[in-house]
This record gives sequence, structure tokens and C-alpha cells, in this order.
Amino acid sequence: MSYRWHGSEELWVRVGAHHPQQILIIEPLFEEKNRTRRLIADVMRGLDRLQVGSTLPDLPGTGESLTEVAEVRFDDWREAIAAANLAIAPTITVSLRGGALLDVGAEHAWRFAPETGARIVRDLKRSQLASAATAPLYAGHALSSQFLAELEAATPPTHANLRTVRLNSDAAEADAKLAGTPLWRRAEPGDDPELAAAMVADIAWWMSQCAA
Repeated sequence: MSYRWHGSEELWVRVGAHHPQQILIIEPLFEEKNRTRRLIADVMRGLDRLQVGSTLPDLPGTGESLTEVAEVRFDDWREAIAAANLAIAPTITVSLRGGALLDVGAEHAWRFAPETGARIVRDLKRSQLASAATAPLYAGHALSSQFLAELEAATPPTHANLRTVRLNSDAAEADAKLAGTPLWRRAEPGDDPELAAAMVADIAWWMSQCAA
């Protein structure tokens, strides 16, 4: 399955495409994407059991994309998500961590532990300094200086219909807090079935409020 962006085909994963209600999911960026892969898969399966479909798009230059990441601007990622959003017409947009930087144009948004671009760039530069690679790679990606500058300046957009959810261990302000493990901080991918179930329940509740 794929969606079109700038004339190219970018892949996405869809679960429950036949359900009347659909959600667009924007995953975390870079290494955090890999560490939360099982969590997102569990959330998508949980939504499917509630008769809610979900779509997880690859960003240009990531996953199986044929686009070279060195040629991508951060704003290209926002445009790609906007294209996927138009193709799906989701009831709400769900974003995790740095994915919240990309949910421009969402009519109803649900965010989990949103992160700023400045903090993501700080972590990318730290990983680059620790890398033994001769070329400058950031979390394994050959990112342009323009991309890094745009990402560093990025903050999650403002929405009229927005719900922000965080972990209990996160001191930042949120509409709700859930018990769970910050999987994105682990060295290896992991899962947390209880957290995934709690996220599914809260997403479903927010969908009902938005529909009303």
C-alpha cells in the first residue's frame, strides 16, 4: 500500500482499512521509531478490535522509501503527512513523540509524549559525536544542514481540538497521564501491552468526543 507525495510513491501500513472510522498515526522519529515499533503495532491491533482502522505512513527517506534522505527537507515530511492525511481523511490524527511536529492540518489531534525539534536535534548531535563513522551520520541518517536547522526550529503545531497524553513519570503538562514505560529511551526495542491498551482506550474516548 502506498500514498503519493511529489510524484513518488511512499509506503504505508494499513490495519482495518474497511472500518468506517480511520486514524492516521505519525510515528516517532529516528531511533525512537524503532524502539516503539511493537507499541505502535499493538495500538493498531487494539484499534482494529474496536472497529477502528489505522494507517502508519513511511516518511520520505525512511523505511522502504526510494527517496534519498540526504535530499529531504524537514518541511517535506510535513508535506508528506499532509498528503497522507488527504488520502485517508482520518477521524483524528495520532502522533507519538517527534511525530507531533508533523501533524500540521490535523482537524482533531491526539499526541503522546510530544517532543520539540530542539531536543531531538540535541540527541541526534550527541549520537553523531559518539559514532565511529567517518561521514557525519545522525542516528544512521545522512541529514543535510538545512534539514537539521528546520528540525531544530520546529515545535508541535497548535490545534483547536487537541488532547495531549504523557506517562505518569513525565512532569510536563498533559490532559491525561498513563502508567507505562518510556520505551523510546531503551537501548533495544521493547513492548508494554498495558500501556498500549491504555493508549487505545484513550484514543477511542477522544474519537468519541471529537465525533460529538
